[in-house]
Amino acid sequence: MPSNHTIPLSPLSIKIFNGGDSHDGFSVNSTIVYGKKDAIVIDTQFTLANAHRLVGEILETGCRLQTIYITHFHPDHFLGTSVIHHAFPDAQIISLRGCGEFVNDAYDFKIRYWGNEVLGINGPKEKVPVTLIDEPVMMLEDQRLEILGPLRGDSDGQSAVWIPCIKTLVAADTVFNEAHVWIADDKTPELRQEWLDVLDKLEALNPVIVVPGHAPTADRVSPDAIEFTRQYIQTFVSVAKTAKNGDEVFNAMQQRYPNLATDICLHYSAKILKDNYDWPGEWPQALRELETVF
Repeated sequence: MPSNHTIPLSPLSIKIFNGGDSHDGFSVNSTIVYGKKDAIVIDTQFTLANAHRLVGEILETGCRLQTIYITHFHPDHFLGTSVIHHAFPDAQIISLRGCGEFVNDAYDFKIRYWGNEVLGINGPKEKVPVTLIDEPVMMLEDQRLEILGPLRGDSDGQSAVWIPCIKTLVAADTVFNEAHVWIADDKTPELRQEWLDVLDKLEALNPVIVVPGHAPTADRVSPDAIEFTRQYIQTFVSVAKTAKNGDEVFNAMQQRYPNLATDICLHYSAKILKDNYDWPGEWPQALRELETVF
């Protein structure tokens, strides 16, 4: 089920909306950062239903939405943008250069595959391009929100948002918490090491709150999620090196990490990386052509 979690802080507060792990929610987090009058939302959900729920969460802050920030090109983080845009037409829609190009380039493919074929009636069908920004800072009521990126996470072209005044990291898909990690895009040791290096840098910020890209519920905001993600990646690689096929990877990881959210991430990561499954949802084409190495 979808969930929300509000953390009153000063001078800014945060409200997290989690899409839940049923009805194609992917347990994805959107984060509303707000002050006394204005707000920013980071990522816009996957389905029409959850994007409309996110609109309600924004409205209930009582604040004017000034900015919609998209962290990266995975569709569960941006397909709901059209719903948010229609509800708040004056809000600017932005992404950091080096990240946002992937969003705009992927849009048509993501709508065709996810919005139409997979989600059907609950799938967003409207393209709302992001505006690319070069300055990695957003201002909200005189407070800085620092955009970190481009980063390596569960894909190329990731970004995260660091809010120094409340020591909060909105990590997007560089960090997962109690959810199976999407590793299918990280096909080589070099790419996985880049991700591990990013985790080290995020940990060095010493955040008090870490909002992961995916979690079972909206209230999972412990900084321990960084270490969870690190260990999960390392365990997956260790298991995959000796497994005969994707089913063995899936079963072994389920034994080591029972009762996590987003089984779909483990299912497809195991099939793509171990069985060389030609997944029709994989994008871009260069990723499909990249050979998996353990």
